[in-house]
Amino acid sequence: MTIQQLEYVIALNIYRHFVTAAKKCFVTQPTITIQVKKLEKEIGFSIFDKSTSPFKPTNLGLMFIKKAEIILREVSDLKNMVSEELDNIDGSFKIGVIPTISPYLIPLISGSFSKKYPNTILKIDEMQTSNIISALQKKEIDVGILVTPLNESFIREIKLYNEPFVFYGQKKDFIENKRTISAKEIEKLDNVWLLKSGHCFRNQVLNICNNSNSNKNIKFQSGSIEALKKMVDNYGGFTLVPEMAIDDSDKGCNIHFTEPKPIREVSIVIHHSFCKDALVDALRLEILKKIPKEFVKNKHFIKINWR
Repeated sequence: MTIQQLEYVIALNIYRHFVTAAKKCFVTQPTITIQVKKLEKEIGFSIFDKSTSPFKPTNLGLMFIKKAEIILREVSDLKNMVSEELDNIDGSFKIGVIPTISPYLIPLISGSFSKKYPNTILKIDEMQTSNIISALQKKEIDVGILVTPLNESFIREIKLYNEPFVFYGQKKDFIENKRTISAKEIEKLDNVWLLKSGHCFRNQVLNICNNSNSNKNIKFQSGSIEALKKMVDNYGGFTLVPEMAIDDSDKGCNIHFTEPKPIREVSIVIHHSFCKDALVDALRLEILKKIPKEFVKNKHFIKINWR
């Protein structure tokens, strides 16, 4: 029994397809097939029931897989523990960031981070929350930046900040000197523009608006907060935006909420087996330097979960 064989078994359990698992392990399909058969012969039972499509673990195979996952996690931790590179963040890392955070946060930190850590390459992709969770579980990305809590057992959450929501509407519809608005007030309003299904920000807005439905005859599906702001500018109605999306060039009216403000909790998330805490610390410190200080200090808020 080898560590490599255990890795093949885990890959097969994740993808339930020999060709896909082989690609993810960077080997040929015959290699993974032969090695798993060799392992099954050694332990005396079949790990997978191949009579079903897709195949699935046998009862004994499921127990074996769970134990193999623990073993591989411990082996990975041991390798990282004894590695001299534990505190070295040189190299390439994959990061997934949700679309309602990425365009406002990443430009703030990318220049300063690159200058401070010239040997660290961050490959950043915009991904929806569900895809980040899946990619972390499959070890396809190293780090996620999204809205928490997730309540996933294999994920560690490192809180960054609490970002307030801001009301965005047409200026002609509101008193010019109106500085604040309450959540109760917007429950009475109609024509809310929302992100399309699948974006956690959509659910957060619906929670604040008390699940308000729009009666617009234009049903606009977008993944962009900036597009929603333009729809408000051109067609009226309103939307809610994260505070970091506020821009001096906005044509609409940005109104802050009265306290306790509705907020979203933004965190760095990693797999429990990810041991490059030095990278996490570097990202966290750089982000905290760039965001408004009140995001960290404000204690009077109502946290809106994405689920």
